[in-house]
Amino acid sequence: MAKIKVAFLGAGEISDRFITQSQKLKDIETVAIYSKHLKNAKAKAEKYGIPAYYDDYNMMLKKEKPGCVVVTTPHPLHPKHAIAAMKSGAHVLVEKPMAADFNTAKQMVLASKRYKKLLMVLPFDHYPNYLRALDFVKEKYIGKILSAHSELSVPGPPRNNWYYHKKIAGGGAVIDVGCYTLSRLISILGPAKKVSAFVNIEIPKRLLPTGDRIKPDVDDNAIMILEFEGGVFATVKASWAHTYVDNHTAIYGRKGAIFINADNNPLIVKTPEKIDGKKITFRNLDNCYVPSKFPGFTPNDDIMGRFIGWIRQKKQPVYNGGQALHIMEIMHKAYVSSKTGKTQKIVTPFKMWWPKEKDIQNLKEEFI
Repeated sequence: MAKIKVAFLGAGEISDRFITQSQKLKDIETVAIYSKHLKNAKAKAEKYGIPAYYDDYNMMLKKEKPGCVVVTTPHPLHPKHAIAAMKSGAHVLVEKPMAADFNTAKQMVLASKRYKKLLMVLPFDHYPNYLRALDFVKEKYIGKILSAHSELSVPGPPRNNWYYHKKIAGGGAVIDVGCYTLSRLISILGPAKKVSAFVNIEIPKRLLPTGDRIKPDVDDNAIMILEFEGGVFATVKASWAHTYVDNHTAIYGRKGAIFINADNNPLIVKTPEKIDGKKITFRNLDNCYVPSKFPGFTPNDDIMGRFIGWIRQKKQPVYNGGQALHIMEIMHKAYVSSKTGKTQKIVTPFKMWWPKEKDIQNLKEEFI
């Protein structure tokens, strides 16, 4: 099997995750890393034994000719970096969020089609608890889906950097952590039809862990209400104001519910059906189980493993540009909704990557 050359465009902390994942895979050659500041690229190259480092990404792409590129630069730079990589002949994996704005995100998808290159965009939900949860998103276990909720609330970036400046970042909590919550919801429920949102700066004078006192001009507090097929509503919370991380998703059905990462539990299913797993006490609810038989998880199942696998199979990734663009549209129109006070329609399509039951959100055809 021919080796795939991997180059890294971005040498910040987040790049470590993808470099270490790559180095656990077979038939992968990590050839180069880029940073705007050459000393940062050199330091990361020396840390991981990467043979070449650059402060000119076009030169890196031309000289190294990587088969795939991982983009972890600040998200306003994702579009031009990803497009340059695809134009050079590389498949591209992009960290979240896809871009700082909806219009440049669309250019990335168009470039993927123009240059016939795979484009994978995070967030990535292909973890064992999430995949196992999909086994129970069925009428047999939870009935018709009625509503959902997803939240990711964090303290916010700990340092005074570009994240807090709208001119550079494009937005705050909505695009930084809201993309995770939206990814989980649309993967389960399908494309959203409408969004209404309240977005603001809850902490206008912020004291950082470093002791810096700043006045951010990006949002740190957001609530979104989404409408899905069948009139199903979902609520989303994205915050930089919590003192701890709150990261969970719940799907509520007519006769049960699914809780992902709730109260430090990877997965809990509330169902009247007996399932293979351990029955537990959870929030004073009856018939709650921790399922057994979670999928395995090896380096080939992680982000880089999946990405490389899709390249070898010449198959468009599950977390493709279309799904990421749908998330970008929701976030963009959440800002518009908050500013105008009007509900916004969502129009970008994407193809679901798992076989959801066709009528599980059809609430009009029978008595339930």
